[in-house]
Amino acid sequence: MSIEVRTGYRSLLPFLLLLCLLGSSYTSFAQQRKKKPQPDTLHLAVIDSATLSKRITQLAKDSSIRKSDTAVAVIINRIEGYTLLLNQVMSTLRRGFDTAWISDEIPLVDTSLTLIKYNIAGLGGTPNINDIYTNKVMLDQLQRRLTSWQTSLFSYYDKLVSINDTIHSLQRDTSMRNIPAEDELYGFYIGQLTNLIIKFRAADSANRINLIKMGLLQNKVANRYIEVSNLREDMDYRLNQFSSHMFNRDYRYIWRPHRDSINPLEFIPVMRNSLHKSTKVLTIFFSIQWPIFIVWLLLAGLFAWWIYYNIQRVRQRHPAPEAEAILQHSRYVYRFPVACTIIFVTTLSSVLSVRYPILYTEITWALTMTALTYIFRTHLPTALFRYWLMLVGLLIVYSLNNLLIEVTYAEQWGLLISAALAILLGNRLLKETTLTTFAQPRFTRPIIKLFMLTSSFSLLLVILARVSSAKIIGSAAVVNTVMALNLSILVKILMEAVYLQVEANKNSSSFISFLDYQEVQKKLKTLLTVLATVGWLVIIARNLYLYDAIYEWISEFLSTTHKIGNSEFTFSSVIIFVLVIWIAFFASQLIAYMFGNTGTTTPVKKTKFGSALLLLRLAVLAGGILLAFAASGIPMDKLTIVIGALGVGIGFGLQNVVNNLVSGIILAFEKPIEVGDVIEVGNRSGVVKEIGIRSSKIAAYDGSQVIVPNGDLISQQLINWTLNNRTRRVDFTIGVAYGSNIEQVFTILKSAFTDHEGILTVPEPLVQLTQFSDNAVTFRVFFWISDLGTAGTLQSEVLAHIYNEFNKAGIELPYPQRDLHIRSIDETLLKKWDKPATD
Repeated sequence: MSIEVRTGYRSLLPFLLLLCLLGSSYTSFAQQRKKKPQPDTLHLAVIDSATLSKRITQLAKDSSIRKSDTAVAVIINRIEGYTLLLNQVMSTLRRGFDTAWISDEIPLVDTSLTLIKYNIAGLGGTPNINDIYTNKVMLDQLQRRLTSWQTSLFSYYDKLVSINDTIHSLQRDTSMRNIPAEDELYGFYIGQLTNLIIKFRAADSANRINLIKMGLLQNKVANRYIEVSNLREDMDYRLNQFSSHMFNRDYRYIWRPHRDSINPLEFIPVMRNSLHKSTKVLTIFFSIQWPIFIVWLLLAGLFAWWIYYNIQRVRQRHPAPEAEAILQHSRYVYRFPVACTIIFVTTLSSVLSVRYPILYTEITWALTMTALTYIFRTHLPTALFRYWLMLVGLLIVYSLNNLLIEVTYAEQWGLLISAALAILLGNRLLKETTLTTFAQPRFTRPIIKLFMLTSSFSLLLVILARVSSAKIIGSAAVVNTVMALNLSILVKILMEAVYLQVEANKNSSSFISFLDYQEVQKKLKTLLTVLATVGWLVIIARNLYLYDAIYEWISEFLSTTHKIGNSEFTFSSVIIFVLVIWIAFFASQLIAYMFGNTGTTTPVKKTKFGSALLLLRLAVLAGGILLAFAASGIPMDKLTIVIGALGVGIGFGLQNVVNNLVSGIILAFEKPIEVGDVIEVGNRSGVVKEIGIRSSKIAAYDGSQVIVPNGDLISQQLINWTLNNRTRRVDFTIGVAYGSNIEQVFTILKSAFTDHEGILTVPEPLVQLTQFSDNAVTFRVFFWISDLGTAGTLQSEVLAHIYNEFNKAGIELPYPQRDLHIRSIDETLLKKWDKPATD
């Protein structure tokens, strides 16, 4: 509504000059009558309308005010326009600006700042890096919140200033010096002007009050923003100091507990204070960032609904045994849907929540480990499950250590024992992985070796009294190992969810029904594995508190400007350019696969999308190239250079490529073939699998994939068996022996097509006696089938029927007969043949 009011101000701005002109006219009139000074009618003091009307009447007697009958319509229209405008202004000001939510949340900001100051004051000689980082996380959240408040307040303040300028711009309107000369119109004019001035005074007063309130609120927010910025700089300084002295000795040696004491705190009080403080931090954080938790809950609900919905669809669309066999392939999602949902949401939260308090992160770890343990208790062998429980126990120990705000002697021993147990556990896991027949991820042994190496380093740091760094390294060793396994399980869960989606829609008309899960599996698994690896590296960087440093270094590296000749570029623009091109190419391939790839050599019905896919893919690629130039900041005039270079390339050696490209476009518009057609090109035949930009793929009946350039499809003779329909004529020749009853043969041959499913009655089957050959009477049989994919099967059934009927009727299928003429023979052979006879 405020936008509409502001637009109204601008549109009526020339008319608003009227009202304040009267104020200036009245001022000059009062100066001329110094003997009896009159109060300013535009002042904010309360005055009744009768008095105001009387003073306007006196003002009209001023010699500078001109009476005219020609300007009556203009004056009245302006007064009406100004009145409507001031009504809109007052409506906006009465509603006010929505700043109550800012005022309500300022106490929460103050509480957070008080807690952070208390944490900073309590940082001792051996501060916990998690405590410092938690303070920094909270300050980052407060800074983002205050920045958004300042943006909103500045926007509101600009609107109030605009209203103020619009109201007071009325003083520059000189057209109102003309007043009606006729008495009746004059009285009407005075009444309207009186109401207008009253509205003006009310709007001006309300606007001044809003400006004052907005200024005070801006001042409050600005003060807290400055305080947050100062504290954040202090946390950055402390983090830098910790990083530079990370491997310095910060506690007593473990073999000298009563000497060389740096920090004599006891474990139980430190643990109690640490849990209390972490709980308060999480409570305040939840109060500030509660919408994030709602998002995670909604995501969990959607994922669970997706799983249950597809399970029900599989059961509805398949018989019970078949449905159960399909569902058993998704051993995690089908058997443990709740645990899989928890793993999905908590793992994503752990990877993406790089700036959350440590207690929130550890709660997500606990939920993830609980769900994984519930799954592993039935899927892992007994020995591996026992080792898994030991690994979870180590994670619990390190999670408690991460919450401690000060180092204690008991914690030092706990870290030493935990590191030693981690080394022993890693050794046992390495031996077990070589003995067990349980299928395990390929990265299992490298991860275990890395786990043992980092645990050994943590043990060494504890012995050398580098407790803070030992805590970081030891915790990272356990968390990274657990999360690597967790991410591998998440990849399997997502693969199974996609499998259920494909199987649930196999018999539907949606595009999912075109998917072949076996073909999707490899590409999807590769993509998910890459994403999981990136997420694991993010977790490693966060656990070692290197994420911010790496992020800043990468940002600076990518944003630094480089020069090649007169051209400037940044690596970020290059990456954006390549990434957009890759996404466009991937989207083009995905469109071809989802909507155009039949994935089989069996003749099936053509897809409804047809050759329009090629045009869509070309549009996606072209749009991707243009978007890549625009997103990367490359001037569009550089595109002409690329086109020019392509023109030269076409002239020198790319004629064939361009020919195939143009032929592909012709195929898309002319549509001589479409995906799913059965065609013959040259001596090869098969089913059209894909019509590409440069070439097309044909799935041959021997299982091979034939890549045919589009130019050949245009230039060569092409047979399309399914251009208009899928009917086909089948014919064969059969002979009977001489002496057979011709009428009976006709009857048997025609009976083979009676009530036979798949054989058309129109055109009806045709039997013809074609010739009298050397040893048989030959008949030619013609019949039409509804689907050419069944040609071989139907012809086999027809021939089998005819053979059986001929046998029953005693009709002989003649063998080939040949006359043998012997012109000469060796006499010795004749003697051998005659010798046994004489004997």
